[in-house]
Amino acid sequence: MNLRVTLAVILAVTAESAAAAPVDDQAYALNRDGMIAMSEARFQEAITAFEQASALVLDYGIRGRALLYTPIFMTGWASEKIGGMPKACDAYRRFLAVAPADVVEPTKAEHATSYLAARCSAASPEPSG
Repeated sequence: MNLRVTLAVILAVTAESAAAAPVDDQAYALNRDGMIAMSEARFQEAITAFEQASALVLDYGIRGRALLYTPIFMTGWASEKIGGMPKACDAYRRFLAVAPADVVEPTKAEHATSYLAARCSAASPEPSG
């Protein structure tokens, strides 16, 4: 009986790990697509890709890959580029709330903090949904 329980637990953990990998891959690909769109000044497309990525995995949730994974921050930056102040404010607040202190690059945290201080006190948040 113990062997069956052990095997069931091993199979469940293995299945869970296998199911998580495609979500990480999909989120990473969406973040990459958003970065490409940003580099081509297609900011609305970038925002869409970053929002889809962050719905799957939060900032810094994927580590050890070539492209730094920060779709929430990048949503703010892309929104800023097209004058979407309420969306930028919301994204930067979320970025600062979810990014672990041990991995946040100081320049991103400083940018988000200074943008919030300079522009977001009077900005009302966009309706969610």
